[in-house]
Amino acid sequence: MRVLEARFHPTSRSNPAFVVVGRVLCDGTRATIERADVPASKVRPFDALRLYEKLEFLVMSVIGDPARGLLQLRSGFWSFVETPGPAGG
Repeated sequence: MRVLEARFHPTSRSNPAFVVVGRVLCDGTRATIERADVPASKVRPFDALRLYEKLEFLVMSVIGDPARGLLQLRSGFWSFVETPGPAGG
C-alpha cells in the first residue's frame, strides 16, 4: 500500500507554505481518503470545507494507478507526497 499526503498550497505551489488536506491510501487501483482537519484561517480566501470535495474529485479523476497519477499531477495549488505507510500495513 502506498500512502500519499495531499497538500494544498493556498498562495501557489512555488510558495513553500502548504496545508495537509488528507492522506490518500492507494492499494493497486483502489484509493481511500483519510480526511485531515483544515483550519479555515490557513487557507483563506479558499473555503476549507470545499477543499476535501476537491481532493475527492482529484482522486476520482485518476485512472489506473491512483498513486502514480496523483504524484504526476500538474497543479498550481495541489501536490502529493509519498509518506510511510500505516503501521502493520
